[in-house]
Amino acid sequence: MRRCPSYPRPQFGYTLVELITVIVLLGFVGVFTFRYLGFGAQIYSDTAGREQLISQSRFAVERLSIELRNALPRSIRVLESDNQRCIEFLPVITSSNYLQIPRAGLTASDDFIVVEPIRSEQLEGKYLFVYATSNQFIYGPSNLRRKEIDSVELDTPQLGLLTINYNTTPLFFPTESPARRYYVTSDPISWCYNEAQNRLERYSDYGLSQNQNTHAQLLSSANYEIMAVDLVNDTSQAEEWPFRVFEPTLQRNNLVQIDWRFQRGSSNEPLQILHEVHVPNVP
Repeated sequence: MRRCPSYPRPQFGYTLVELITVIVLLGFVGVFTFRYLGFGAQIYSDTAGREQLISQSRFAVERLSIELRNALPRSIRVLESDNQRCIEFLPVITSSNYLQIPRAGLTASDDFIVVEPIRSEQLEGKYLFVYATSNQFIYGPSNLRRKEIDSVELDTPQLGLLTINYNTTPLFFPTESPARRYYVTSDPISWCYNEAQNRLERYSDYGLSQNQNTHAQLLSSANYEIMAVDLVNDTSQAEEWPFRVFEPTLQRNNLVQIDWRFQRGSSNEPLQILHEVHVPNVP
């Protein structure tokens, strides 16, 4: 029997050059894939950051606008010596018309009788105003047009009316409101720009003062809550002061201008919020 000659089996494998080439190519593919995924993640992160910045700025503007529109007429003020970092006002709790008011002279001891407002509970310790037409009447030492309520007698002298009692001296009011209107407010509120922390703060429960408090004074003595972050206003420049108040005239109501500049720490994209609030002037 004739035997077939045996041949060596072929050997399959990769050379070192081929392995190196494949590793280099995989490295390039991995780098570009990682960069592509990282670019997509960066786009998502930037988009989410922008939406959060816009959302918080919109919330702060709407919240402050609502509070300002509900402020006692002529009570809104800013302090130029503090670069207008803070805006202060007295929030109105309730308001209505009065039927009888104590005036100087024979009626100085009359009761203060009013139409029952929508909210008439827990008015004790609050401030009663009648025709307070300037900051001096609102915040000043004189109590002529500002009284502090001691008690409220419901349905007195008849159903649907209230008698508001106070012991503030003098007991009478020097003048009446043309619309026979009265306001009841709580303690003042301040919104302040904390430049050191790049945030917006709301201060409360610090009491009424003739001179407006600076931000430093409020920060050391009053309660506050953070309303927004990432503000970058430079208050050393007057054009970047966060608040401006324009007194009412015959042509317009009280005007408040809000100018906030936002910028995320990881971005060079600034966001400026320039908003105007018209406050009805109906003392």
